[in-house]
Amino acid sequence: MAPVTLYDASVGLFVKSLETLSGILRKAKEHSPSDADSFVTARLAEDMLPFSFQVQMVSNASKKTLERLVPQKGPYPVWEDNEKTLDELIARVDKTLALLKTIKPEDLAGKEDEVVEVKLGSQGSATVEGKGYALGYALPNMFFHLAMAYAILRSRGVPVGKMDYLAPYFSPYILSRTPAA
Repeated sequence: MAPVTLYDASVGLFVKSLETLSGILRKAKEHSPSDADSFVTARLAEDMLPFSFQVQMVSNASKKTLERLVPQKGPYPVWEDNEKTLDELIARVDKTLALLKTIKPEDLAGKEDEVVEVKLGSQGSATVEGKGYALGYALPNMFFHLAMAYAILRSRGVPVGKMDYLAPYFSPYILSRTPAA
């Protein structure tokens, strides 16, 4: 098996995560077509940011990683975080996927050791090597917001399950299947 590259561990996982997000968003729309937009403002707790923010952050984490690790492919589009409907959130995920698919493995070759700056809000900023940024910040941040989006939909009765989350990651690696007994 070939070694895992920075591309595999960043863009590759962002693509799979956005495919997961796309699937659960579409499932939410099918589950409640007349009330789908109610999910946009849903939260797990009062002091938590809404579902729309969780989706935007999955998108933003992906895009910001490209901006930091592959600046030569920019300038990258600026997207306002102003989606108000489930359809607008689905469109946001679709355009993020399209952007990610413009990046090729060779675009990230040698970026593992390049230093990037990460703004940490009220905590200032940090400098970190590209590999550390992708593995230690960008991916965990994206997975956090993806899991929150999943949990919010689940808490609102959308019939999403573990395989809705895992299938885009796992399916490409399945060599064969045996039916359950």
